[in-house]
Amino acid sequence: MRVWNHITEEAAGYPFALSEAVVAAEENSPGILVPIDTGAMVVASDYSGQHKTATHEAYTFLVTSDQDLKEWLPTLHEFRTGWLPDGRSLSYKKLKERVRWKAFPHFLKTVGTLRANVITVMVSRGVGSFFGGTPDQLIAAMPDCFPNCTRHSTVEKMFRHATFMALITAALRREEQSMFWVSDHDETLDSHDRREGFAKLTSYLTHGLTRWQQPGDCWFGTTELEEAPHWAEDLTAIADIFAGCYCEMSGVLPAFFGIRKWLVSTQASVADDRARALGDWLASRPPRLCHLLLRLELDSQGEVRASAQAVVGRGPTGL
Repeated sequence: MRVWNHITEEAAGYPFALSEAVVAAEENSPGILVPIDTGAMVVASDYSGQHKTATHEAYTFLVTSDQDLKEWLPTLHEFRTGWLPDGRSLSYKKLKERVRWKAFPHFLKTVGTLRANVITVMVSRGVGSFFGGTPDQLIAAMPDCFPNCTRHSTVEKMFRHATFMALITAALRREEQSMFWVSDHDETLDSHDRREGFAKLTSYLTHGLTRWQQPGDCWFGTTELEEAPHWAEDLTAIADIFAGCYCEMSGVLPAFFGIRKWLVSTQASVADDRARALGDWLASRPPRLCHLLLRLELDSQGEVRASAQAVVGRGPTGL
C-alpha cells in the first residue's frame, strides 16, 4: 500500500521533484513509510546547517499520531528516569557533553520504539531561491505572511521551511485530519507576528499542493511557548539530531545516479561520532521508526536534482 500522496502538479517545482523521488522509493521498497492516517497527526520539526561554513541545510520532520505518541510516552519516561533524571535536554550540539553522550544510544533505542516517520530534506548550498524571484517580490505576493522589517535572509528561510512543511502535510495527512505541529524556536518563529505569518504561509502553500477546501484544524507552536506539551522538547530533539547528523554525512551519502533504483555499499568513514552512531543505529533497523532522506543537489550541468534514500542495513539505498 502506498503511504505517500503523490504531488502531481509539475508547476509545484521542488515539492513535485521530491515527491517523484519518494514515489519511486515506495515502488521499489514497499513499507519504507508507515501510514499516519488515524486520529490526529503530530509533527515535530527542526533544522540544521544554518552556519556559513555548512555545505547543506537539513530540515527534519518527525510525523506520528496522537495515539502512537500516547502509547510511547511511558517508554520515554522510563528512558529519562534511568539516564537523564535531572531533566536535561538533548540536541545534536549537546551530545558532546559526557552525560548526554552516554545516554544517546539508549535514547536512540527508545526512539526506535515510536511508530513514526522521520523525513529529512537536505538542500545543497548551491540551490538558489525557492521562490524564483526576489524577497521583495515574495513579500509583495504574500504581504500578510511577512511582518514589517523581516530580513531578506529570513524571508527565504521562512519560505523554505513552509514549503517542506506543506509537502509533508500534503503527502501524509488526510484533508479532514486534525494536526498538532511543534517546532523548535528560531529566528523564523521568534515573535507572535512571525509565527502567525508563517502559519498563513504554510496554509497557502499546502492549499496550492492539495486544493483542500475544508482541512482539519491545525495547532502550531514552538517549544518555548508556555502551553507547549511536556514531550515537545524530546520530539524536536529527535528532529534536531537527525538534521545535524545528516549534515555531517552529506559528503558520504550518495546524491543521485540518474537511475530509478540504486544500491550502494559504502565503507567511507564518518568522522563525527554522533553521525556515525546515528547511521549505525539506522542500519540496525529500528523496530517501528521509518526514516527517509530527500536531497536537492546540483548535477554536472548545474540543474537541481531530487533523490530519496534510506539506510537499510549494509549501506544506504536510494531511489
